[in-house]
Amino acid sequence: MMKYILGFIFLLIGVLGIILPVIPGVPFLIIAAFFFGILSKDKVVKYMKKFKNGDKNSSINRLINYVLIRYVHKKTPLNANGKN
Repeated sequence: MMKYILGFIFLLIGVLGIILPVIPGVPFLIIAAFFFGILSKDKVVKYMKKFKNGDKNSSINRLINYVLIRYVHKKTPLNANGKN
């Protein structure tokens, strides 16, 4: 059930990203497709590598990395100090 809720949240962010030029829409639509079971884990990782910005500390990249680590790879992300 939680996967579907997250899927709808990322779907809404993705649609807003297409409408508003401030946030990217495609990475959030890819994450939403993963949560709905449309894309496999391998395809999500492959597609998400294409959409990362050059700035590693941007909030969009941190959110994408968190979702990839937490839900796609099913691991607990490290804190900012490098510890769990």
